[in-house]
Amino acid sequence: MNRRALNLVQLLVTSLFLLSACSGEQPTSTGTVATTPTPPTTPSTAPSTATTSSTNQPSPPPASVPGAAATTATRSGWWIRIDPALTTAQVITFQIGTDKLNREEWRVWRQGDPADFDVPANYLQAPRLYIRGNVTPINKFASLCMMYKTRGVEHMEFNDDDSDTKTQTDVDFKCR
Repeated sequence: MNRRALNLVQLLVTSLFLLSACSGEQPTSTGTVATTPTPPTTPSTAPSTATTSSTNQPSPPPASVPGAAATTATRSGWWIRIDPALTTAQVITFQIGTDKLNREEWRVWRQGDPADFDVPANYLQAPRLYIRGNVTPINKFASLCMMYKTRGVEHMEFNDDDSDTKTQTDVDFKCR
């Protein structure tokens, strides 16, 4: 009987310890639980940072990402054309690189931004280009084309995310 009582006491003490650890409360010497005031939470006004898959280092906020300025495409190399008539997503977040393993956060496109825009200068004449797009909110639709100079290279339609790697010589006749 003593062993059973000892096990019951150990179970009770362990339960109190776990309860206090999970709830942020501190046990007192009498076995009761004293609450510790928690600081009030305030919404953060700092912009969120994303991480790049290649370095896991924080990337700058979208507004300061090179090439994220709201300008129209010069069409002197790789560029993106979004079809605003078919795109119901409010935001499309892009990653760019030479392939899936060598990519970085690029820019955020929002409804009302120019529909045609160049890729960053270091990718403008790249022989191969990897693009990944994510829509917000999910289940809204994005329709866009990867373009190289005057030619459509890849038509992409998605309601969550999509990615593709293309070369300068690829052709997709859906993009004109």
